[in-house]
Amino acid sequence: MAEQRLYPVFDIPDIDESEVEQQPVMKAVPLFDYDIGDFVLDGQNRVVFVDGRDGFMLWVLKTLNTQLGACDSYLGYGVDFEDAMQQPDRETVQATIERYITEALTINPATESVDGFNFTWEASTLNCTFIVKPYNLEAFDVNMNLVE
Repeated sequence: MAEQRLYPVFDIPDIDESEVEQQPVMKAVPLFDYDIGDFVLDGQNRVVFVDGRDGFMLWVLKTLNTQLGACDSYLGYGVDFEDAMQQPDRETVQATIERYITEALTINPATESVDGFNFTWEASTLNCTFIVKPYNLEAFDVNMNLVE
């Protein structure tokens, strides 16, 4: 008579680590020029796409320029700088901005780290610099100014 078990027992197959994709792949994104406020077009009037580090940098820039909750189509996307700048003191403002930026950028699985935050105040303007490191790509610096 075969032994009966409460739960089934089965062998777990071995997984070849070389077949498993280790890091996320950056997909191509349309290139947006924030100076002119429009997408970049080629000579045949088609939208130019970029991928890799340039695509990731463009995604970071778009995330940092989107106010969290400002539009229903961007639910859960962006950074709530308005809330951060309303904190009672400058130290809390800095800590809140660091947390909000880190949370917003680490949503993307291609983000390895967001660190090296540095804050300087000039009158009511906050200069914030930090380093973003995507997986398998070179890290880059971000420099932004926020008005209190």
